[in-house]
Amino acid sequence: MFIPQLSWCCLALFTVVTAHADVYKWLDDEGQVIYSQTPPNDNNYEMITAPPPPAMHPAAAQHEVDQLIEQQQASDRARAEQQLQQQKEQQAATVQAENCRIAKYNLQQYQNNPGRRAIDSQGNVTRPTETERQEKISTYQQHVQQLCQQEN
Repeated sequence: MFIPQLSWCCLALFTVVTAHADVYKWLDDEGQVIYSQTPPNDNNYEMITAPPPPAMHPAAAQHEVDQLIEQQQASDRARAEQQLQQQKEQQAATVQAENCRIAKYNLQQYQNNPGRRAIDSQGNVTRPTETERQEKISTYQQHVQQLCQQEN
């Protein structure tokens, strides 16, 4: 993480150094004042040198670099938190879709098998009455509505 900040600092220093270029001033044949970074062909020009950039105190420069590093780290943390949140939301959506699929399957199986047998706690095999079956179907339909409401 430190390397990108160092690269930006070097780039900024390089830009400041290269921005410190000489400028040439002269009059053209029509009397217009011309400014350019390249001198004219004749020797009738004035060279204007830009003043050097102001010196920066080392402690201030270090403070500025530290702030840049802190900003970058905060940005990296925020990006990582956002990615983690997106992954959690994606996992929750996947679980929700799977639960919806299972609820629909259970409802379909119960509706398609009216003679379904059930085993009670003593191990006896029984068949539910039509009223019990309709209650169970109603319960499964409620599960489908609850689990699949976000999908639609």
